[in-house]
Amino acid sequence: MMLPPNLIQQGFSIENVVADDLPSYIQVIRVCFKKYVDENHDLYGVWVDENVVNEFNDKTERTFFRKLLLDHETVGFFAYDVKDDKIDGVSINLIEKARNNGIGSLYLTHIITLAGEQGKPIFLEVMKANPAVHLYTRFGFKHHEDLLGFYQMLYNPAIPF
Repeated sequence: MMLPPNLIQQGFSIENVVADDLPSYIQVIRVCFKKYVDENHDLYGVWVDENVVNEFNDKTERTFFRKLLLDHETVGFFAYDVKDDKIDGVSINLIEKARNNGIGSLYLTHIITLAGEQGKPIFLEVMKANPAVHLYTRFGFKHHEDLLGFYQMLYNPAIPF
């Protein structure tokens, strides 16, 4: 995934994630999701940073795990995993100052293009309370399955929306 010139001119860049990015990852994930956990503790329990550490370690094994920087400050993370029969493990995590710049749309376009080229469906999970559900729906993702506190969504390049 490459950023267009207008985002680069604004100071955005994308880099590979390295082990030293763990503290930034915890901070971004906490900003993005702790409020949903706190508001829905009956579904998600209590916030535990150790869960985020485990998630970070898992993502380092995925096909694609990148950080988004704005003027050298980490403001987001992207991940997905290409498997033999699907693309899954899709995540977009952006703090407020990185949102509404078209970056989420750029990322989804990148994954959808990849899925079309490879003929593979895309699966992602999103917290039911997360407004990103609307973004995914706009890009043709459909509700696939209800999970405890999450929607599993599917984009199938074989079925145009």
